[in-house]
Amino acid sequence: MTDRAILFLQLGGPENLREVPSFLYRLFSDPDVIRVKPAILRKTIAAAIALARQRTSRSLYASIGGGSPIRRWTEAQAAGVETILRDSGRDVLVRAAMNCSAPLVEDVVADLAGRGVRRFLAFPLYPQYSLTTTKGALERSRAAVAKSARGADFHELGSWPLHPGFVAAHAESIREELARFPDLRPESTHLLYSAHSIPKKLVTREGDPYPREVGASVAAIDSALGGRSPSSLAYQSKLGPIEWLGPPTLDEIGRLGRAGVEQVLVVPIAFVSDHVETLYEVDQLFAETARRAGIAHFRRTTGLND
Repeated sequence: MTDRAILFLQLGGPENLREVPSFLYRLFSDPDVIRVKPAILRKTIAAAIALARQRTSRSLYASIGGGSPIRRWTEAQAAGVETILRDSGRDVLVRAAMNCSAPLVEDVVADLAGRGVRRFLAFPLYPQYSLTTTKGALERSRAAVAKSARGADFHELGSWPLHPGFVAAHAESIREELARFPDLRPESTHLLYSAHSIPKKLVTREGDPYPREVGASVAAIDSALGGRSPSSLAYQSKLGPIEWLGPPTLDEIGRLGRAGVEQVLVVPIAFVSDHVETLYEVDQLFAETARRAGIAHFRRTTGLND
């Protein structure tokens, strides 16, 4: 039995509609999401937000089949990497570990420690670093190892916005989708890169590198494609009244429609698998917005998934 394990750190998502309230509560209880102290006040706010949003959130998850596929995709990714490592002669366990839904990172680490694992590598599945995602995921895994596997070796990876495999995977996916448009000339399709937004003050006040790393990913992918298609970057999934990074993807779709663009390909640049932000927000909300904006042909690249 190996004593090494890799933790594939991901946000998580409700697998069915019953899990929506608990997922929302865990999400908004995160001190990197709701930056309020003391903890009891933050948890009270989280409970109120979860209660207020659960009906809307349930309807969104109902529209994509009744739950998020993020656990399934993350576990498939983990199993695939474990197989590749084993086939290359390296015996390492690879497990999905979530922040806001099962399997929670604390439970995964406790199980691995019980199996004799003494060396952990934490790998956040967030290509671009953010205080809202990567930071908390690493802190949770570090604390879980300290608690359940005291004295074990713990190592962590950060972000990987320019990793050749990440860039190549996106470039390949874009080429495949470009070939499905009526006008096959690359310059006839606008590439709309869309990333999950974050509050702007995290960048201006706390130096969050997220938009810089997202921009670097976009530039690298455009370069890999030869810069033949026009492109732009926008941000989706804003929550609350404060200012977030922009422009909003919905606004950018409207701008492209007014400019007479007829072919748009959305590239979800900050996600490594499909979930509600792609299956509902892009495939349904953005697609309908594009139709109303007069964009005749609207597609998105498939999630990297497996």
